[in-house]
Parts: sequence; C-alpha cells; structure tokens
Amino acid sequence: RPSSARIMWPTPPPQPTWLQFAGGGLRLGALTGVWYGISSHYQLSTWARGGLALGIWWAWSKVSWWVEAKRAEARHREWERKYKLPERDYAWAEVKACDGSDPDRPILIVVRGKVFNVSAGANFYGKDGPYNIFSGRDATWLLAKGELELGTETEMAKPLTADEEKEVDHWFQHFCWKYDLLGDVKEDAG
Repeated sequence: RPSSARIMWPTPPPQPTWLQFAGGGLRLGALTGVWYGISSHYQLSTWARGGLALGIWWAWSKVSWWVEAKRAEARHREWERKYKLPERDYAWAEVKACDGSDPDRPILIVVRGKVFNVSAGANFYGKDGPYNIFSGRDATWLLAKGELELGTETEMAKPLTADEEKEVDHWFQHFCWKYDLLGDVKEDAG
C-alpha cells in the first residue's frame, strides 16, 4: 500500500436544505403564474403556450446566470482582497501566524522550503479542515510519510527515503499546480 493511502478524503459537501428547495418552488410558482396570466389573457393555442413557456424559461435562465455570475465575481474580489499575498520570501513567524485558526487571515503551507498560499482550500486546511495539521508549518515530512499527525523530533530529523522523496515531489507538483507559490521561507535571525 502506498504511504499516501493513509490520507483520508474530506466528507462530501452538505445537501441542499428544505428552504433552498422551497425557494426553487417559489420561483417556479412565480414563473408559472406569469405564463398562466399571459396565456389566458391572450387566449393562446397549445403550441403558443408551449413556446411561451420555453421563452419564459430561457429568459429566466439567462437572467439567473447573469445574476449568479455577478455574485461570483463579487465573492472572488472579496476573497482576493482578504487572502491574496505578494510573491516574496516569508519568515517562519509569518508562516506560523497563517495556520488557519483565524478565518480572516490567509493559510500558508511550506513544502521543500517553498511557501504556498492554500487559502483557496480553506475547507481542507482551515481550522476544522481534515488537513489543518499542514497549515502554518513545514509539511514536507508529513506529506512524505502520508501522516496526519506530527512525529517525534527524532523521527522528523531522519532523512527521507527515495520513495518518500518521490512522494514529496508529487505533492510539490500538486501544490504548484493548484495553489499560489509565494516564495522561499526565510530562516529567522537569532
């Protein structure tokens, strides 16, 4: 069994609530009311009523898409305002302060001495996330071993095997592809 098999995948997203279903029903009811009002007022034929229904559905879907696109754009701007960090070298104290415990701060992870901003994966690396152990620290050893618990200082000081180095390379490539690489971690003076 590969060492990464011990890392558990997160739980699936929550299912919609009854209120979300009711909201969808209310919208459907409103659209049906518009359709019925127009079709009965103008005494349309069956084909015309069908065409009217398709036209109303098409217009509603376009407006809904546009509204949701605007909302998503606003959420993205807010996310960038809160979590976007400049590309530069970071001190260990800065990395440790961004450990996911504060939802208003970015989340940083160090792999092979490189700092990654993983705030986009806050559901994984945030305070209650399944991989919070990686946040605000050098996660190289944890990723190499496929562990979700820190080892002793003696265990973590041992050099990695060739297979573990390959595992870390895999994870490093994953983080480079998925998250922002900010720079190197600077050793603290003193």
